[in-house]
Amino acid sequence: MKKMISMIGLLMSMTVVASAGELIKMPMQDLVATDMDYVFEVKTNKFDKVVLDCQSFITGMSFSNGGELKSNIYLDMFLCEDMVNFLQESKRDQLPVCIGLDHDNEELVITRETDECI
Repeated sequence: MKKMISMIGLLMSMTVVASAGELIKMPMQDLVATDMDYVFEVKTNKFDKVVLDCQSFITGMSFSNGGELKSNIYLDMFLCEDMVNFLQESKRDQLPVCIGLDHDNEELVITRETDECI
């Protein structure tokens, strides 16, 4: 039991980061449902695969290129659900979305302000 708790704590505290200090802004090109209820693929121009997973035990957003995990941001399950709703609403209403990946603070910034989002 202690090993399981330690492993969960370790998994929750680890974040793979591409390079510290880098701020990556990318427009959401599409939001695609997967075969799981609360797991979505977010299409962007900066990463081959971005997965928003609000169904697993540890919820979050992962960013991969060439099959290699570049960054993984963990999200509270309620924040994750709010993000899904925001992205679905934006797609439905054809509103632009900018996703900012802040490596320094290991945070996501999701906004409809797309002036500087390339």
